[in-house]
Amino acid sequence: MPLNVEKLSKALLRGAIDTHIHTAPDIYPRSVTVMEAAKNAKAVGMKAILVKSHCTDTSDRAELTREITGFPVYGGVTLNYPVGGLNIHAVRESIRQGGKQVWMPSTSAIPFLRDAETVPHLAKTLPLGVEGMTILQKNGQLAPEINPILALIAEQDISLASSHVSPTEGLLLVKAAREAGVKRITITHPHAGFLGYTVDQMIELGRLGAMLEFHYAFATKMIRNPTPVADLAKSIRKIGPEKCIMATDGGQAGNPPPHEMLRLFIAGMLEAGFSEPEIQIMTIRNPAWVLNLS
Repeated sequence: MPLNVEKLSKALLRGAIDTHIHTAPDIYPRSVTVMEAAKNAKAVGMKAILVKSHCTDTSDRAELTREITGFPVYGGVTLNYPVGGLNIHAVRESIRQGGKQVWMPSTSAIPFLRDAETVPHLAKTLPLGVEGMTILQKNGQLAPEINPILALIAEQDISLASSHVSPTEGLLLVKAAREAGVKRITITHPHAGFLGYTVDQMIELGRLGAMLEFHYAFATKMIRNPTPVADLAKSIRKIGPEKCIMATDGGQAGNPPPHEMLRLFIAGMLEAGFSEPEIQIMTIRNPAWVLNLS
């Protein structure tokens, strides 16, 4: 990596927000604890991080870490089997704990379970003998449990994330969320092979008011068929930086720590021709808007 790109990528970490980090403690091997992730982000001048778990609400660990480190760490809840699925009680308690985002099913979702081997480090601990969750009814409409969840998200003005639902589910979810008054919506790594969103669908989702969250982890060896950053950059260019977020989905043991993953993502985007202001839109402005940070 040219020295000027390395130096500039370090400088562009200042003020950045990583909206997708996995930390220990977890049932999956992680590269950092939540405390370490916060201290690392603080040391390089980042503004905040959002931590996610596939198994439990992260809002309490975020609160404790904020108090100890003095660095803004936020959490939320993923509506997988371990929290009861599409469970409004889990959403309500996460919000009471300061949760900033509600993710739809991830490792419990049908699209992921059907092709889980694309992410080997997650596939090892997946539930056996289950078909997986969908947010749709048999008639193709959204499950009735979704509506009160969307209403609560809208009322509290926090963020909704699609997680691992299919493109069909994602499009219906975004439309329903907008109708319910949800302002802050993220489509989680739509570039993931097991999800299968097209660029045209991503553009449409952006037009409907969602942010498209691109993740550096999918360019690493932790994915069976990694996607080069240059290819992620091509999709982002078609969608437009104003509708995209650069995040890491970091924290996997075997990958660099998340703050370094974000730096490498920034460096790759610089090499792909993105300007400093464009990168700052995707690492500062858009993430801050999604998390409702001033």
